[in-house]
Amino acid sequence: MARILYVFPHPDDESFGPGPGMARQRRCGHEVFLLTLTRGEATRERARYGYTKAEMGAVRYREMQAVAEVLDLTDLTVLDFPDGALAELDPRVLEAAVQQHVERVRPHVVVTYPVHGISGHPDHLVTHAVVKRVYCERRAHEASLRRLAFFTLFEDGDPEGGGPGRPAHLRGSPREAIDCIVPVGEADRQQGEAALACYVTYQAVVQAHDPLAQVAGGIPFELFQEHPRPRLRDLCEGLEDNPARPAASTAP
Repeated sequence: MARILYVFPHPDDESFGPGPGMARQRRCGHEVFLLTLTRGEATRERARYGYTKAEMGAVRYREMQAVAEVLDLTDLTVLDFPDGALAELDPRVLEAAVQQHVERVRPHVVVTYPVHGISGHPDHLVTHAVVKRVYCERRAHEASLRRLAFFTLFEDGDPEGGGPGRPAHLRGSPREAIDCIVPVGEADRQQGEAALACYVTYQAVVQAHDPLAQVAGGIPFELFQEHPRPRLRDLCEGLEDNPARPAASTAP
């Protein structure tokens, strides 16, 4: 079985789409780790409750502990970088934090946002760049590293889910760029819904966006420097045929 490390900037990023897939991966026996870079304290939702940033961060941290239990995560680590301000940090500081976690977990698969960040949030874009750089740096040295995957959405909408109802600010990837679609069963969906319900302070957003409707037909991923056809149905499929290699060896 494989170790899968998800790296996202904010609480709830893991549940706004990937959650059912994470539950499925645990049920299949894989180890699933989640690294979240901030406590999400700067969200505008805090005004609804009159929380300070510190109070909101503490509440969302507790909500994430409940999510970890619902999704049966192998491990959850929540860092305390400033929410909404990752672009203002020296990227080497972020890279060092992510690299330290990669060295500890020794994952076979690392997952983060695609280059467009889905929502375009600056923290999403920074996280993509940082994780990709760490992966490229470490895969020549970490024998376990096999794959970098980007959770995304279908550019033209999910025919079984929320294509027409998608919030206007969200982007997806063209279907030809999608290399893996993880199927979502009823048990997976129920666990994903239960994880979303843990974010009590975010229920207005959850209800307005219905995020799991966007992945009802399967959870799409791009793969970095891999384009298998037919598409994979599991992020761990074919890892034994995809050995770690120096980044330079893939250059044309």
